[in-house]
Amino acid sequence: MAFDIILRDGNVFYGGGLHRTSIGIKDGIITAIGSIEEIGGNNTINLHGKLVIPGGVDPHTHIEGYSSAGTIKNGTTGAAIGGTTTVLDFSQATENEDTVRAAESKIKRFSEQSPLDFTVKPMMVTADFESEEKLEGIFMGLQKSGIMAVKLFTTYKNLGRYANNYQILMAMQIARKHGIMVQIHAENNDFIEGNMDALLRAGKTGPVYHARSKPDISEDIAVADAAIAAKESGSKVYCVHLSTKNSPEIIDMARKNGTDIYGETCPQYLILDEEYLNGDRGNEYICSPPLRKKSDIDAMWNALASGKIHAVGSDHVPFLREQKKPGIPFNKVPNGVPGIETRLPLLFSEGVQKGRITLQRFVDLISSGPARIFGIYPRKGAIDIGSDADIAVIDTEMEHGLRAEDLHMGTDISLYGHMKTRGWPVLTLAGGKIVAENDVFTETGRRGKFLGRGDINE
Repeated sequence: MAFDIILRDGNVFYGGGLHRTSIGIKDGIITAIGSIEEIGGNNTINLHGKLVIPGGVDPHTHIEGYSSAGTIKNGTTGAAIGGTTTVLDFSQATENEDTVRAAESKIKRFSEQSPLDFTVKPMMVTADFESEEKLEGIFMGLQKSGIMAVKLFTTYKNLGRYANNYQILMAMQIARKHGIMVQIHAENNDFIEGNMDALLRAGKTGPVYHARSKPDISEDIAVADAAIAAKESGSKVYCVHLSTKNSPEIIDMARKNGTDIYGETCPQYLILDEEYLNGDRGNEYICSPPLRKKSDIDAMWNALASGKIHAVGSDHVPFLREQKKPGIPFNKVPNGVPGIETRLPLLFSEGVQKGRITLQRFVDLISSGPARIFGIYPRKGAIDIGSDADIAVIDTEMEHGLRAEDLHMGTDISLYGHMKTRGWPVLTLAGGKIVAENDVFTETGRRGKFLGRGDINE
């Protein structure tokens, strides 16, 4: 067989282990693994034993929106350079678009601009829950559009996103009927509003008080509520950006009771503690949920290693320093941090290289696990015959800086500028095309595909 590309002599992770072997790619698909004979005209790349893994699947990105500096261009560029080949992004209704139209509009924009395959998951708004009939119509429209998941919020009443427990249970029941997963932003609104009012009345407006307004219990109660509703409804539920030591235990207990529920965390909750909020640049570290204590970080690493957390997403939102400059009260600082480029290398460097997680868990958390949860495995998240040729090649000994100027996410903020990773992606293929090489995004002209419910397992 003639191949379009041969990746020769890589240390390839497939079938649950490492194999020093080669990969043949044809028409964007992995068509051979093993000893491959040269055929004239092939593009053969000798990897000299570098680590080869399935391209990253980032289950939680906000590549554009929120008045951030994010665009489809800089978001997917950062993703590709950081070894991620599939992005699971969000849409949200505006004044001129309802939830269904907003999703369709984002699918169109990504289809025209993204070099990476993608999904779009609508973030539902309070107005969507006005009646059961309205919800039914929305989910029917989303099903027709191929949407695989939606996101519900247990907070942000002031922003028009909040849904109460009755509305969430109703949405889960309808979502299950239409085969749509429910993602939950789990923070209890009552705790947050009460704490925030008290802090602001006392004149406590610095960034650390953002964390004080959102204590661990606000997340734990919301996760428990989501787990109970998931059990009652029979819906498939995915709790995003978990940050406390208790939340993975709540998820695990629910799963042992037969609940179809999953938990995700993010690198910021594995590396950074709330002391960063006390520094001169504390506002830059404001995200929701907030950074926690070192004991929460330790517990989260244990949850990753034990399988109580099932995916690591970036929750990427790239604001600029000017938008989060010192002096802005914590309740006025835009929430969110950049991370689509650094997610995969940080987890490798801080997890695998430091012995906190195995290579198998690393691949599960950044690629295979999200792909399974969202129904796109083994098309994504696997190196196997017939899988998409979405591949990341990592130089495991390369040290790489993490200052904003070292990265490509369109922001002058970096949470990890004081760090370097040991191990960095040096080659990324998406659909058999080289989309990034040695920190350079390659303009291939490739256009990513929308991974809708109707074709995700083709």
